Amino acid sequence: MELVICRVLRYLNGCLEDDYMYRVGNYIVKYYSDICFHNHPCVSDDETFTSEELLKFCQRLGYESIEDFEYQLKVDNQFRLELIHERMMNLDIQPMIDYLDVDEKDNFIKMLNELYELIDKQKRIVIVGGPYPNNIAVDFQTDMITLGKEVIEYHRFDKNFSFDKDDIVIFMTATGRTMEYYIREIVPKSICQAYIIMVTQNRKYANYKNVCADYVIHVKGKFDGIQFNYQMMLVLDLLRIGYYQKYYVAKKNL
Repeated sequence: MELVICRVLRYLNGCLEDDYMYRVGNYIVKYYSDICFHNHPCVSDDETFTSEELLKFCQRLGYESIEDFEYQLKVDNQFRLELIHERMMNLDIQPMIDYLDVDEKDNFIKMLNELYELIDKQKRIVIVGGPYPNNIAVDFQTDMITLGKEVIEYHRFDKNFSFDKDDIVIFMTATGRTMEYYIREIVPKSICQAYIIMVTQNRKYANYKNVCADYVIHVKGKFDGIQFNYQMMLVLDLLRIGYYQKYYVAKKNL
């Protein structure tokens, strides 16, 4: 059975225009934890959509009322949390690190630990990349949203979007062409305020047009999309599993 949040993400990530459906989807991702854990009502606080539009969104996903939609979100969230715990609690990530083709594994492990802390501190994660890397990131999105982090894809059509000092940007580009493609539009949207994690096979784009990545995960290999996508999947798995084990569980046990 597909979780409601997965269906919302599938719709949201595939959006092509800034309409009320897009704004409702963003709202649900942003306030997901409040809805599921704090009984925050699923209504807009920022007047970007009406209650009638929210109801239409819920009905398009197959729910008769907003209350039915909220209830299923909460049920699904509990199920996903239990699944994450079962899968990740005692999972050894060292074999994954060993398999990943990066320079200086000790430095890479140190970087991962810094990134876990950064993820814990920052409020939002924004994913920027081509279609295939973005598709790979959906499972990462789902788990991190379940764990209380807002995780969205960057959409070019959203004229009101801006990056913030509380953001982490995960920029995924094998060759660097994606950076060239986005650079003119993301600089005016204040991307340099955010922490940038670049995952790439091409180091020279780490400081492209003065957009300096704070962290660069350089995966080795030829400029081969297939090889890069496998490595990208491993990096995202390491981020979500490590964050869960080192920070989420510790906070829950306080």
